[in-house]
Amino acid sequence: MPTTPPPDLLDPCEGNGPCAQRCSPVAGQPLCSCFPGFSLLADGHSCEDINECLLSMHTCHLSNERCVNTLGHFTCEKYVTCPAGYQLRSNMCEDINECTLGNHNCGAGFECINTVGSFSCRARLRCPGGFTHDTRGQCVDIDECRTVSQPCSSGFNCVNTIGSYTCQRKIILCGRGYHASPDGTRCIDIDECQTGVHRCGEGQLCNNLPGTYRCDCKAGYQYDMFRRMCVDVNECWRYPGRLCAQTCENTPGSYHCSCTSGFSLSSDGKNCEDVNECLNNPCSQECANVYGSFQCYCKQGYYLREDGLTCEDIDECSQSVGHLCAFKCVNVPGSYQCSCPEHGYSMSPNGRSCKDIDECALGAHNCTIEETCYNIQGGFRCLSFSCPPNYRRLSDTCHCNLAFRWMDE
Repeated sequence: MPTTPPPDLLDPCEGNGPCAQRCSPVAGQPLCSCFPGFSLLADGHSCEDINECLLSMHTCHLSNERCVNTLGHFTCEKYVTCPAGYQLRSNMCEDINECTLGNHNCGAGFECINTVGSFSCRARLRCPGGFTHDTRGQCVDIDECRTVSQPCSSGFNCVNTIGSYTCQRKIILCGRGYHASPDGTRCIDIDECQTGVHRCGEGQLCNNLPGTYRCDCKAGYQYDMFRRMCVDVNECWRYPGRLCAQTCENTPGSYHCSCTSGFSLSSDGKNCEDVNECLNNPCSQECANVYGSFQCYCKQGYYLREDGLTCEDIDECSQSVGHLCAFKCVNVPGSYQCSCPEHGYSMSPNGRSCKDIDECALGAHNCTIEETCYNIQGGFRCLSFSCPPNYRRLSDTCHCNLAFRWMDE
């Protein structure tokens, strides 16, 4: 079974590759070249015949031979007759010196210069700029207005001068309200409105017209026939209550809607929307937005000051002397607290009255074992006592100690 050789073993010039004539593999790629007498075209693979005769790349003797181009080469053919400016001598065409033989037509003011196969006439006198030689070799003025194509720009006439020329603007007369164009070829309208040469006054709008202009009243103005001017229209008076929801203010050529305090102008420029002042936190505590305004409120234990914004703590202790707490009233922000003496009392569940602490019952005393603890309001007492004869101490009391004697009858 045939196998395909790897790409690096393929011959890029197989079948001459893409080349028209010669193909050489270089780095795995085809490189095209041409046979002698041909040149490689820009596409890199086509060949074109070189015209050696046209490019003077031949070896023919032009004195008696002429070059004939062939495909890939050229041939030299001998002249049977010589061309103009040559004469046949010893089977060769030799240049004729027309200047030496006098076979030229140069005038008296010119010098004959022989060239190969011909001759040229050179003026003996050099002419400055703006001049040229005539047939006699004399310097004559050049009429640039006739010989030069458009020597002057549009709108100008060419005037020939000795050795030069000048361009003069064409004279064009335009009517009122028009002026000549920059090239001087036509009349164009003057825009009085743009150039500011109009006489339109305040409240008027300038409209340009061909050759003139017109003053019209701007929007919001009307023409006053007596004063012959445009005067402002007071829309607020003309349409009362129809333009603005609250306040209408007349302005030159228009009007403006405004709102009272507590409201802001809506996007339509006519209606008023309530402003939520509470968003700016004007109150020290609670704020409630109301239509067109706001109201500040205070928490329990505070009162609103005269500024209507600030909440001040209420001193309940000073306002209710002896009525809130049994012992001592202490004011705190927004409220109050009752306190009891530091020793011997504790606060009742109601938070206002003080109750006595029974140190004896709670064992919170420092009486010795020989002493008896007695509770009193706000404290305790340690008491010690001894029993009289025939008594003994039982707890905190003395009892009689009875002795029995047995006697015989």
